[in-house]
Amino acid sequence: MNKAMIDSYLRNLLGVVLALVTTATVNAGVASPLDLSAGEWLTVANGLWAAAIPTVLRYLNTKDPAFGRVAEVVAAEVSKKIETTVAEVKEAEAKPAAKPAAAKKPAAPKAPADKKPTTKK
Repeated sequence: MNKAMIDSYLRNLLGVVLALVTTATVNAGVASPLDLSAGEWLTVANGLWAAAIPTVLRYLNTKDPAFGRVAEVVAAEVSKKIETTVAEVKEAEAKPAAKPAAAKKPAAPKAPADKKPTTKK
């Protein structure tokens, strides 16, 4: 069993229990789930196994990549690809980068050649 399967079961369980408690509360005509009788709580308890049905069906599905029977194979392939990619990225980062060309300083503006500097006398 993997974490995805357990998470799926818990989501299904929450939905089923909320639906059954709400239905039992309305059918019994009570304002609070605490006022339900033992028989009504047994109906809600049946939701424990009923919530597992969608999860079991997905597990038995051989084509379900999330957590079907092929999930381990798919997870192994994905993990291998991730490790390969991480190794390639680390290798690329380890190579020293080429030095960028040194930026040239802009030349200072020159005075036009046809004008002579003026001197005061």
